[in-house]
Amino acid sequence: MATQANPEPTRDGPRPWLMPALIGGLVTLAAIIAVVLTIRPAPVQVPTTTQAVTPITEAHTTAGAATAEAGVTHGGLNPTGPAVEQIGLATAKARFDAGTAIFIDVRAGSEYTSGHIPGALTITTNELESKLKSLPDGAVIIAYGSTERPDSGQRGAQIFMELGYPKVIALEGGFQAWRDAGHPVEP
Repeated sequence: MATQANPEPTRDGPRPWLMPALIGGLVTLAAIIAVVLTIRPAPVQVPTTTQAVTPITEAHTTAGAATAEAGVTHGGLNPTGPAVEQIGLATAKARFDAGTAIFIDVRAGSEYTSGHIPGALTITTNELESKLKSLPDGAVIIAYGSTERPDSGQRGAQIFMELGYPKVIALEGGFQAWRDAGHPVEP
């Protein structure tokens, strides 16, 4: 006599673990982007005359060229990444006033909390994905960073473009230029 196995019950609709997994993935991605954009290179120490200087060999220059060809280190602009359009302050302000842009702050969390463009999202916010998906037609994403790291806004824009967002531009001068122009800022 053959035994009949009970078939697994089928479920219609999304799995209960799917939404937490997606949110967790987005938060993890945002954290990785924040780390990449905030890592700063160690200061270069120039040898004094009393220190031994290692001569540069062909092996050193080959390794340096390979590193440069592989991309950018320390969160800098990726020369092989997508080209990033930059937007001036006046045009960005006009888009801000018209509500046809969403601003993404790619600076470190402490910089964001000390002041940012009103309504700007930090890359670590849980609502980032839903807000980006709800952009009206013709709206753009404007990424901005810090003047201390002039490429940070452009690199943030590249990352969003690499993730598939079609219209991402970088704010020239970053947050400090926006603030210094007297445009609105919120703590």
